[in-house]
Amino acid sequence: MAIIKCPECGHEISDKAPFCPSCGVAIAGKVVECPKCGKVYFSELSECPQCHYKRPVADKTPIVENDNAVNTQETGKTTEVEIVKPKEVNEPKEVNNEQPVGANNPEEANDENLKTQRNSSRNNKIIIGAVVAIVAVVIGIGCYFYYSIQSDKELQAYNYAMASNDPQVLQSYLDQYSDAPEAHLDSIQSHLDLIKKTQQDWTNVMISNSKSALEDYIAQHPDSPYKAIAIHKIDSIDWQTAQQQNTVEALELYIEQHSDGEHVEDANQMINSLNSKTIQPEERLMVNSIYGGFLKSLGDKDEEALTSFVNPLLTNFLGKTNATRSDVVTFMHKIYKSDVKSMAWKSLGDYTINKKNVGANQYEYSVAFSAIQTIVGQDDNATEVRYKITSTLNNEGRISDFNMIRLAE
Repeated sequence: MAIIKCPECGHEISDKAPFCPSCGVAIAGKVVECPKCGKVYFSELSECPQCHYKRPVADKTPIVENDNAVNTQETGKTTEVEIVKPKEVNEPKEVNNEQPVGANNPEEANDENLKTQRNSSRNNKIIIGAVVAIVAVVIGIGCYFYYSIQSDKELQAYNYAMASNDPQVLQSYLDQYSDAPEAHLDSIQSHLDLIKKTQQDWTNVMISNSKSALEDYIAQHPDSPYKAIAIHKIDSIDWQTAQQQNTVEALELYIEQHSDGEHVEDANQMINSLNSKTIQPEERLMVNSIYGGFLKSLGDKDEEALTSFVNPLLTNFLGKTNATRSDVVTFMHKIYKSDVKSMAWKSLGDYTINKKNVGANQYEYSVAFSAIQTIVGQDDNATEVRYKITSTLNNEGRISDFNMIRLAE
């Protein structure tokens, strides 16, 4: 047994002590003595920490001084071992003026070695901590970007679903993003419920096929995807009604209610066709006014009024072709004979009118009617003569043709 200094703490202990009573480090079988400087150090080191002597590989036997028995850790039995002393090697010695740290002070060398080991341990811990911190930051950043991307995808899906009127799109969002923000889920569900109600209301309207039901549906669902179809059906219903009535009034009402309707052009064509064939009340009034005025001015011997009702050039007037207004005035004076005290002309209103289209909304009228001429003689006796008159009104509302035949009494 020999007294050595603990390589860890420097306290003197027995080389046979299992552990250092001061610092608790293992001693027996765990230390060797440097053959060069006598420093005791741990056998696991390949060189002396004081003089840096590298001992041979075979020299890893624990130190035993003046005793050939050691206590092994494996069996606890005392075993005879032979101390293999390293042979002196005649190596050229290098001249080194610098002495290693602790060359003259073994305790200083031991303290330096402990400091180096502690610094190394501290550095390892710092490196490990830094690596752990970096890994944590990377994981955090990854999680942030992952949840950020997921959030962006959810928001895009939400905006797309809210802009859609397809129930399948909305239901797909609810199924795929069940963990979405509650406000988003509520909005999508409300939108889906509204679309389902809109579809049910539309089904009821289609079953009824009523104009009033279609109008009510549009009023209740102004943003419905079926609004265009509803407007089309109302347009079709009104057009069918106008066709059935087949009057100018009904067709004009359709155009008034559907100024941009699908059948406006057809309605205008039908109006033109009806107008070219049908005498409207206002047209009958016009005919009565023109011929009534002509006959009255003829009886009053009013040249100016008489000529205002006739065209400057008539194709025929009482058998004369290409007659002028002067020919009309001459006729008026001719019928006033010397025995005539006064004269009056009156239409009986039995007009037969035919209409001919001669341009855009321009018509020519062929008119036939009866008239009575009342003549009062100088003896104040009155005589009535009945005539059948046929005439033509041009598109300017002037008489362009005039003939009459005296009817037998």
